[in-house]
Formats: sequence, C-alpha cells, structure tokens
Amino acid sequence: MRTALILVLPALLLGLVIGVQWQTQATRSPIATRYSADLATAATEMQREQDGLRVELAAVRAELDAVREQAASLDVRAASLKGGIDDLEDAAGLSPLGGEGVVITLDDGRLPASAPRRSIELAIVHSQDITDVFNAAWKAGALGIAVNGERVTSATACVGATIQVNGRLMSPPFAVSVVGPADALMKALGDARELGDLKRRGELYGLRLGIDRAARVELPAYTGPIPVRHAIPAT
Repeated sequence: MRTALILVLPALLLGLVIGVQWQTQATRSPIATRYSADLATAATEMQREQDGLRVELAAVRAELDAVREQAASLDVRAASLKGGIDDLEDAAGLSPLGGEGVVITLDDGRLPASAPRRSIELAIVHSQDITDVFNAAWKAGALGIAVNGERVTSATACVGATIQVNGRLMSPPFAVSVVGPADALMKALGDARELGDLKRRGELYGLRLGIDRAARVELPAYTGPIPVRHAIPAT
C-alpha cells in the first residue's frame, strides 16, 4: 500500500503541473481578443498574468520534487524512477546547469536619428539575430543556453518586433550565457564565417557583438511553456 501511494503521489502532482501549464496556454486567448484595449496595457496585463502563473508552476514543481525525494528514500523502484526522471529533466533543460562556457553580448548600435532608415534597421538587434546566436552555440557544442536569465531549449523561438523569449518581453542589451566546452565555443564563434551577418553589421552600422570566455556560467532551470500536444482537460 505504501509503495502504491508513493508512486501515485508524483503522478498526481505531475498532473497539477500539466494543469497549470494548460491554464497558462488557455488564458492567453481572452487577452488577445480584447481589441478595444490599449495594446500597451494588454501587454502589461498579459505579462503580469504569465508571471503569476510561472510562480504557481514553480511552486508545484518544487512540491513534486519534494515528493520524489521522499519516495526515492523509501522505495528502490521509486528511486530508480526518480533517477530516470532527473536524467530526462537535465536533457530537457528543466534543471539548473553550471560549468565553463562563454557569454555573448548583443546590443543595438547608436546611430543618429538622421541616419537612413535602412541603416538604423540594420543597427538594431532583431529576434532572428538572437535565434542565429542560439543555433551557432548549439552547433558549437553548447550544453545549455540562457538569455537575460531566461533558460532556453532547442525548441525555443524568439518572436516579435519587440523580442519575446518563452513569452517574456525582453529589451537590449542581450546577454546570451552558454555552458559548454569553452575552447570549442570560442573557436567556432570566432570564425569569420560564423554569425557573419552580425559581424558585418557590427563593422558597418555599429551593432554590438561581444564574445567572452567565462570560467563559470550558471543557468537557471527552464520555466517557459511546455507545449501540450496530446493531453486534453478531464471533464
């Protein structure tokens, strides 16, 4: 009986995590359809609501972790199951990560307002630029990446003219922290052919790109949305 209860509790808490995540996704639509609302107010309200749900989700995950620890200490099978879950969470970026690596800094160039419009556009960091940095880092052997303290995964996308990462609004400068083999990362990212467009725009329009080795980089756990593809709410 005790073993069954130990194995059931984590499943129930995992259901709560998925439920909170479902709520996170489901609550976006009403805000998006308030056509009469001021866009800035709607964006602020959406961000505040999402931040609240992130806190709730983090609390449920912490409770789930505590139950896993307790279960693992009482049952061999539960301990084995927890070990497998921990490995999957590490691979998915759901646990913190630390180690050597690099920090890549991106910032807008400082052109005068009288500069041609096209030049100003090329001096600004766009969402695709950050995505290019992510891809270059993954290709060079990154084990984990965060931008401005927000953990990203291989499925993370930067979207919008106002840059959003995991649904969180961000503004420059952007600090992309990368955990991985520092020598390999520095060599790959320092290659003139890698991130060539960013480097060219830095020379011509003042866009700022810095790549620095770091003896120790600390990344938080991923707390962004987890897409729900097959589960449906219970009725």
